Amino acid sequence: MAQRPPWARGGAVFRRRQVLRNCNRSPSMSCNMEPDGPFCLTGAGIGNSIEGVEIRRAVSPGRPGVLPGCLVPNEGMMKKILLGTTALATAVLLTNAAHAADDGLKLTLGGFFSGVVLAGDDGNNNSRGISFDSWNSEISFTAEATAANGLTYGFQIQLEGASVADQIDEAYLYLSGGFGRIELGTQDPVAAQMGYVAPSPDATGVLTVNSGDYFINAFTYNSDGDAGKINYFTPRIGGFQLGLSYSPDGTQDPADGAVSGGFEPDNNVNGAGQQFTAGLNYSKEFSGVTLGLSGTYAWLEVESPTVGMDDQTSWGLGANIGFGAGAGTVTLGGSYLNITNFNFADSDDVSAYDAGVQYAQGPFTVGVQSIWWDQDSFADTIWGISVGGGYKVAAGLDLSLGYMHWDNQGGGGGAFSNTNADVFLFGTTLSF
Repeated sequence: MAQRPPWARGGAVFRRRQVLRNCNRSPSMSCNMEPDGPFCLTGAGIGNSIEGVEIRRAVSPGRPGVLPGCLVPNEGMMKKILLGTTALATAVLLTNAAHAADDGLKLTLGGFFSGVVLAGDDGNNNSRGISFDSWNSEISFTAEATAANGLTYGFQIQLEGASVADQIDEAYLYLSGGFGRIELGTQDPVAAQMGYVAPSPDATGVLTVNSGDYFINAFTYNSDGDAGKINYFTPRIGGFQLGLSYSPDGTQDPADGAVSGGFEPDNNVNGAGQQFTAGLNYSKEFSGVTLGLSGTYAWLEVESPTVGMDDQTSWGLGANIGFGAGAGTVTLGGSYLNITNFNFADSDDVSAYDAGVQYAQGPFTVGVQSIWWDQDSFADTIWGISVGGGYKVAAGLDLSLGYMHWDNQGGGGGAFSNTNADVFLFGTTLSF
């Protein structure tokens, strides 16, 4: 039931595959970090099972994603992962080799394909049209094993099926046990994984209003995204879990080892440097009610800043609550994001909110979601709303149908000034 935050992708709790698209991902995943806890998905995954554990509707966010929430449509249905050899991984794996199960690492395959037909009208440019070009797909390769002493280890590689950037989206190794969970590699920071945001009208997140996919002047967000980093999640205790992450550089792709030994330059003018993020969330179910609360913080360094540029900081709050209603379930949720020095521009601050409600019964899901964004630089105020729903045709096959409206009341003559758009969407999502 928990929704991945739209604005938690990197440097500021903002994940741009949603509210500002750097992340494609529709808020659909919430992952319990407890070693023995269930792997819970919202929406489309309900009723299926992973490794014998039934997926049930519950707010269980150990690693939820999204304030921009976090994740590709049904990314939660992708299982776990392998690959990777680093000094840290090698040391730990060799230490526990004698305790490993006889069958060792097991490789699993998961993925999804999402296609959307759009019919839109951009009032600012007096243009309208139909598009069949909104595709998103990914294949996930995962290898995992559990040693006799309870240590779980493995890694994941995500291969993008449609990308204008890197073909490999995320690749990281992980270790988990009674100490919590460690992730090392090109993975989202904890601020992007632990926040709650408003639920999407449909189960797969295709209709997420803050995805930035369907509005011609969708705002963007600068963060380290999938840059190389280390993440640490504590065990969940009494419903609470803490996460910390550190990235030495905002670059995702490694440097040429033959030239620099793998070290990134630290003098890119106005470039993204070190990043530190922290997240704290709470997940609990009691008397038929599920509750999820989150708080996130991020600091992103600017390298060799010129006049008028400064480090970016951000913080966010989010909440989801779910309860039964008749034969179905209602999820209410929302979040707030505050960014100081957006994109490193001194005194260019942002405030953003989202709110939504979703009702799910059997294979049907309906809802409404809205977002509001205020930015100092152009005196712009942007708001959007999405109304629609989804239907699960069969296991791994979901349909989405909805309407979105965007409106920008710009006062500074910027790119967004006095822009409005209406978009009708029909989407199909296949996942395994």
